[in-house]
Amino acid sequence: MYITVSDAAEKFKVSRRRVQILCEQGRIEGASRINGVWLIPSDSSKPLDGRKKNDEPVNQISMFDNNRDKLSMSQVCDLLSISRATVHNWIRLDKLKINSDNETFDKEYIETLLAEIKNSKDKCLKSRRNKKNISGKSLYKDYIRSERNREIVESILSNCKYFSEEELRIILAHFAIQLYQQSCGLNISDRVLFDGRVNMLPHNAFRALISDLLDNIDVSKIDKTNIQYALDCRVQFVPLEDTLGFVYISLRDISLRKQTGAYYTPEKTVNELIVSLKTCLDIENFSVCDPCCGTGNFLIGLIGHGVRATNIFGQDIDEISILITRINMFLLDNSLTKEQLYSQFVCEDTLTKTYSRKFSIVLGNPPWGYAFSKEKISYLTANYITAKNKSIESYDLFVEKGLSMLEEGGYLAYILPEAILSVCSHQSVREIIVKNTSFRFVSYLGNVFSGVQCPAIVLGLQNSNHGKTRNCKVKLNENEFLINNDRKIDSSSFPFNMSDDEYDCLQAISFVQNAKYLANNAKFALGIVTGDNKKYIKDTMDDGMEVVLKGSDIYRYAIHDSDNYIRYTPKNFQQVAPTEIYRTKEKLLYRFIADVPVFAYDNQQRLSLNSCNILIPQIEGADIKYVLAILNSSVSAYFISKKYNSVKLLRSHIESLPIPMVSQEKQSEIIKKVDHIMNSERIINDIYEELDNAVMEIYSLSEKHRATIHTALTGKNSFILK
Repeated sequence: MYITVSDAAEKFKVSRRRVQILCEQGRIEGASRINGVWLIPSDSSKPLDGRKKNDEPVNQISMFDNNRDKLSMSQVCDLLSISRATVHNWIRLDKLKINSDNETFDKEYIETLLAEIKNSKDKCLKSRRNKKNISGKSLYKDYIRSERNREIVESILSNCKYFSEEELRIILAHFAIQLYQQSCGLNISDRVLFDGRVNMLPHNAFRALISDLLDNIDVSKIDKTNIQYALDCRVQFVPLEDTLGFVYISLRDISLRKQTGAYYTPEKTVNELIVSLKTCLDIENFSVCDPCCGTGNFLIGLIGHGVRATNIFGQDIDEISILITRINMFLLDNSLTKEQLYSQFVCEDTLTKTYSRKFSIVLGNPPWGYAFSKEKISYLTANYITAKNKSIESYDLFVEKGLSMLEEGGYLAYILPEAILSVCSHQSVREIIVKNTSFRFVSYLGNVFSGVQCPAIVLGLQNSNHGKTRNCKVKLNENEFLINNDRKIDSSSFPFNMSDDEYDCLQAISFVQNAKYLANNAKFALGIVTGDNKKYIKDTMDDGMEVVLKGSDIYRYAIHDSDNYIRYTPKNFQQVAPTEIYRTKEKLLYRFIADVPVFAYDNQQRLSLNSCNILIPQIEGADIKYVLAILNSSVSAYFISKKYNSVKLLRSHIESLPIPMVSQEKQSEIIKKVDHIMNSERIINDIYEELDNAVMEIYSLSEKHRATIHTALTGKNSFILK
């Protein structure tokens, strides 16, 4: 049986922090960590006193029951961070070995597999880019401007392999004293820290901050061999830069950051948000709270823009982050009392406990993809509207929570994934936003976080005039514009990536007369997911093999000759559509990833991989080639790019496009042009243009709307096979 850190702390008569340190040092036999949570054998004894440490990270596999030789299916799912369906697929493909009882797995085998994953030896998990299995340390080069401090931290990373939490706290305290010396112009001996004489520091509040950071560590008795290189370094105090936070996030283990959804915000992005707020109100005179403040970089930015420290509040679940925040605030304003530092900047889980007061402004970068425990999910489901979805996303919860922390007329400004504006899984948070707020500013940032391929936005909302978009400021690429008229906003999506003229054009397409939709009028299917393309896909034709198409083989109205071949054996593949889908008489194939919709016609029953998906239109009265012309048109490209702003073409995107129903005679004219293009051996630009104009005519678009579409699509790839 296993117990928690809290249980062990009560059993050993020590603090929870001390138990965590003992676990990290490997001094509690059998203790192990999964998803950031330590599990400790219930029969463990308190280690003997003394502070010996292991030089290597502890093993992170965790056993959950009395049977120490076997693991259940659910335990293996948790350890490998994969779904039960994926486990079954891997068993079927001989990528994972299950015991003869078909219910359990051998503990030693899973331990070996986990070790291979951490060492990047296991190809099947390496190819999944499983973020929870990333480990090590990383330098956030864009977090601060100081080249000198970046070089110092980079050199520490190069010379030191691993730090325990004790060691990290000592390094941070050492650098904090250096920054305090420089900011106040004092001369303080390094021996104050190393001789255990922190109580000799000259300021009462700063002494308390350093003591808390050290957490009762007797530095004079610690073996400092492993961290001596770092202790010999000297960082430079740069006003309004989060130097301590930079050290912490750079030296902290990457896997823990992934589990907590912590992506620390570059200074440039912090400034973008604050400047946007300043266009709406005089922030210097209002109370501001960051409910997930990390090490305080947004709070530092507020100080730089004239907000008084006494008006600033911050909260975070990570204890060391809050300790650094308090130090940062004190370095910028040493008139802050100990009481102010500890009451304004607190370590709590914002989603369960926060300030009793309301704020004029709530801002920050809430965690993305936080891994909640089962117990926490139960609490969230009972208390948050956005937790009632099939999957829980932490930044949705923080939007809901942040809005509840605002005064009437107050502002919420967050850095969020762009997906929140249109992806179906975030519809519940969009409903809350429309019901409770007006839109004040939106900035499209692109990929701003190191190592994270996820476009971000700055979203500014006001707790008043619910659902209003008029006067919302938008920054998109290099363009800035103001929304002059209220838009018909609902929870399906938030269309801000367009000017008023572009929005009018989108509305004209959306409300075309006599339209039908592919939703409930089509079959969709993914291409084959082999689970191992190197094994199943060949570049030469062998007996029993046939061509298989990839997304890169698909062009508008054409299919490139492919040199990829597969032996069609559905039982061997990880995921496969029903055979009759591939072998249907007529179907459309389309690229999953592309700037614009790219569809081709197939009547040869060809196979495709999952980068090349399948659509079989079944709209009564609409010929498949007529639907093909609509989907390949500039109208479709404009509609989908403006409504969803994504390079991924999802089923929901295609289903939402209105397809005007026209006479068979009109369809025949369109189909004739489609056949001309498909059967021609050369590019016929005038036919493409005629076809595109004919589709615009079907949508009854004005010359102004047509010009708007052409301008918006300028520079995009047409995906016409040369």
